[in-house]
Amino acid sequence: MNNTQIPLNDLEPFIAMLDQFKRKDLAKEVLNVFGKHSAYYDQYDNLAKCFFKLKMYEDSIVYAEKTVAVSGSSQQQFTSRFNLINVYNHANYPEKAMRYINQCLTIDPNNVDVILEKAYSLFLLNKKSQAEEILQNTLDNCAELSDEYKTKIRFNLGTYYLYKDKFQEGLKLFLEEGVKMRFWNTESIFSRNNNIFSENKNLHYETMNQKIRAEKFIKWDGKVKPNMPIIIHAEAGIGDEIINFRFMEKIRNMGMIPYWYNSYNERKDLLDVFKRHGYNVITSIEEVKGDKIYYAQSMHLPIIMNLQYKDLWNGPYLKAKNESIEKWKFLKKDKPAIGIRWQGNPAYDHDLHRSFPLQQLLKIFSGKSVDLYSLQKDNGLEEIDSKIIDLSDKLETWDDTLGCIHNLDFVITSCTSVAHACAAMDKKTYILLPISAYYVWSHSSEKSPWYGENVTLLRQQKPRVWDEPIEELKNLLSDF
Repeated sequence: MNNTQIPLNDLEPFIAMLDQFKRKDLAKEVLNVFGKHSAYYDQYDNLAKCFFKLKMYEDSIVYAEKTVAVSGSSQQQFTSRFNLINVYNHANYPEKAMRYINQCLTIDPNNVDVILEKAYSLFLLNKKSQAEEILQNTLDNCAELSDEYKTKIRFNLGTYYLYKDKFQEGLKLFLEEGVKMRFWNTESIFSRNNNIFSENKNLHYETMNQKIRAEKFIKWDGKVKPNMPIIIHAEAGIGDEIINFRFMEKIRNMGMIPYWYNSYNERKDLLDVFKRHGYNVITSIEEVKGDKIYYAQSMHLPIIMNLQYKDLWNGPYLKAKNESIEKWKFLKKDKPAIGIRWQGNPAYDHDLHRSFPLQQLLKIFSGKSVDLYSLQKDNGLEEIDSKIIDLSDKLETWDDTLGCIHNLDFVITSCTSVAHACAAMDKKTYILLPISAYYVWSHSSEKSPWYGENVTLLRQQKPRVWDEPIEELKNLLSDF
C-alpha cells in the first residue's frame, strides 16, 4: 500500500474506540505505525488530531509541525499554523505558539480565533494584563462577534476578575459562561424526563411528567426556606465536590434540610466520607420526598448565597475517622513525615501544566532526615524511587487518604483533589500552582480565602519552569 492509499480519515473513530477501551498504549502504537508511512498534508493532519484527542500533546506537536511543513495552498498554511498554535498552548509552549500567532495575524489581523489564542498564550506566559486587555478590546469593539465568542471571552474574563479579587463578578462569569460551554454537568435533572417513557410512546404523559417534575423541583434563589429540603447537585470533579461540600453546614444552619447528590458510582467512597460527617447523601433524587423540593448546583452556591471571601472559610470541615487515624499511626516516627503528590490525572486537559518535576522537589530534602511518603495513587508511580515510601497499595479508600494525611506533619502537592482534602482538614499544606491555576486559587494572595492559614500557595512564574516556587518552598522549610 502506498502513501496515497492510506485511509487516515478513518482513523479517528477507531482511535476513539481504543481510548474508550482504555487502550491508549495500543492507540499510540497504531498511530505511530501509520506515521511511518505518511508523507502528505491530510495524513499528518489526521495523525495530529488523533494524538490531540488522546491528550498526547507532545506527539500531536510532531505531526502538527509536519503538517505545517508540507502545507501547500494559503488556506492549508493558515489552517495548519492555527492548529499548531492550539496544540502548543495545550502542551504549555506558549512562546512557540506566539511565533505562529503573529504569522496568522499578519495574514488575517481580525481573525477572532487567533486573537483568542494570542490572549491565552499571553496568559500562559504570565502576562495577564496584556491578555485581559486583548479580550476586553475584542468584546467591546468587534461588532460581528457571535454569541459563542462572547461566551468564551466572558468566561476567560471571569478568571482575570478573580485575580483582581472581584469575587462575585469573576465567579459569575467563570461559572455561568462555563455552563454555556458545557464544562460541567449542569443539565437540569430536576425538570427533565426521568426516562419512564420511551421517545416514541406516550408523548402526552412524557410532557405531563416533565411538567410535574418542573413544579416539584424549584431552583433555589438563596433565600431561607425553613425546614424545606434542598438537593445540592455535585456537577463536577472530585476536587470540586470537596471544595463545595463546606456549604452543607451553612445551608443546614439556615434552617433548611440539605441533601448532597451525586450519581457517580465510582465516587461512593467519597460519598461515604461525606455521609460519615453527619449529612444526607443521596445517589438518586427520588430519595428525597416532598411536594416541593429546592435544588442548586454545588459550584454555584457562593453566587446563589451572595458570599464574599470572608464567608468561605469557617474552619476544617473534613476529618479522618478514629479507626483510620489509628491505622495510619505507623507514619509517625522520630523524624518528620511529609506527604508529597506531584502529578494529577493525565486525562485532565491541563495536567501538563500543573504537574511539577519530582526530582527537582527531592533536592530540597537531600541529606535531610525525613520520611517522604508518596500520595500518588494511580499515576506517576513509575517515578517513585528509594528516597520515597510508596503508599499506593495501602491508599484503598478516601478514609485511608484522610487517615494518612492526619498523621503527616505536612503535605506538598500539585493542584489535585488531595490538595483540597488536606486544606479541608486544615492540614499544613504547600500547593505548587501553575500559571493557569484553577478558579479557587485565582486571587492576589499567597493564602487562599477558601482555606485557612495552614495552606500556602506557591505560584509558578514561567511556563514549564518550577524553579521559583520550589526555591520559595525551600526557604519556607529551612527552619522546619
